[in-house]
Formats: sequence, structure tokens, C-alpha cells
Amino acid sequence: MSTARKALYAAVGAGDLALEQAKGLPKRVTSLPTQIKDSAADLRSLPSKAGSLRKDGRQRVTKVYKTATTRVEKTIAKPRKRATKALNDLSKRGEKLVKRISKSAPTKRALEQTKAARSRVKAAATSVRKAAKADAKAVTSAAETVVEQAG
Repeated sequence: MSTARKALYAAVGAGDLALEQAKGLPKRVTSLPTQIKDSAADLRSLPSKAGSLRKDGRQRVTKVYKTATTRVEKTIAKPRKRATKALNDLSKRGEKLVKRISKSAPTKRALEQTKAARSRVKAAATSVRKAAKADAKAVTSAAETVVEQAG
């Protein structure tokens, strides 16, 4: 699949996903007070956790540093993989949606009507062109007749 097509399908898939997520938004908003209370409880426990950090500080700092560097290395690789996976997933989602829409009965009817209208417009353009040529010939002929009679 070309990159442009993949990007287009991903955009369609993102729109579809956004619509789906928006449907669940009211439920998520109503659960926010509970989440805030839980977070507040975690914040209240921070002072006691901070007090325990004084013990064996150097060892803990070294351990935290090693852990942090490992996490950073993993963290750098993870977003790239997630972004690639998300793009692929959105592209597949968009492609499915486009296929579903293009195979739908209303779409097929619209395409048939468009083809018929295009054919009618083409025929009308041909008729207008022929009529214009005929009018031009008639005007030329009339002008020649007037010139001959005047002349």
C-alpha cells in the first residue's frame, strides 16, 4: 500500500475512532470525581514515602539512576513502536470503513446517477457545440447574402 493511501486511510480511521471515543465520553466524565479522590489519597501518602528515602540514600539514588536510564531507553523505543502500530491500525480501520462505504447500496446508486448525469452533460455539450457551429454558419451565410445584395 502506498504511503499516501495509507495516510488517507489513517485519517479516515482516526475520524472513525474519534467518533467512537466521543460516544463514551459522558461515562468517563462521570467517573472523574472518584479518580480525583483516589489521586488525593496517593498524594497524602507522599510525606511518609519521602521520609523513608533518607535511609540508604546513596544506594537508592544509584538504583534509581540505573532504573531511570533503563526506563528511558525503553521509553524511547516504545513510542516509536506504538506510533507505527497506531498508524497501521488506523490505516486498516480507515480502509475497512472506505470499503464498507464503497460497497453500500446508497454509494452504488450515487455512482450510477453520477455516470448517467455525466453522460447527459456530455451529450448536451455536444448539442450546444453543434448548434453554435450551425448558428455561426447561418450568420456567416446571412452576412454574405447581405453583402452580395448591397453590393
